[in-house]
Amino acid sequence: MISDPTEFSRAVMPHSRKMFAIAYRLLQRTDEAEDVVQDIFVKLWQMRQKLPPTGQLEAFVLTATRNLCIDRIRSRHETASDEDGQWTEESFDDDWVEDTDRLKLTLQLMKQLPGDQQKVLHLKVFEDLTNDEISELLKLKPDNVRQLLSRARRRLKELAQKQGVI
Repeated sequence: MISDPTEFSRAVMPHSRKMFAIAYRLLQRTDEAEDVVQDIFVKLWQMRQKLPPTGQLEAFVLTATRNLCIDRIRSRHETASDEDGQWTEESFDDDWVEDTDRLKLTLQLMKQLPGDQQKVLHLKVFEDLTNDEISELLKLKPDNVRQLLSRARRRLKELAQKQGVI
């Protein structure tokens, strides 16, 4: 149990660089990443009596950072608006998937993909991981990741065409 500011700083501050790295990688904005880290520090201070033991604190802090970033990304999607509402075959790529007006439909279509394709596409588009990071995370060869992504995009496109979306 952490009770004083010095103890809190010693326990939490060493994780700040990793927190910022995660936030920046997900948000791609320095100021927003800094805000996320600051917000996490405030939340951690408010719940300092309930924080996990030091050995589990890093995972807890980094997960909290990632989750807050995902919340902010979702918030961006909810407030964005579709410019012209037109869906074309050429626009069917990662940007298509990220468009807020199509996000719900995309998630429904993704549920129809085979498990591995669904995981790889989710990590690529929503978690913004590189192919190498996906490969490492899922213990797959880089060529397999590229192939799964290609198949997932092709199948997603087919499903969207079947529903008359594109």
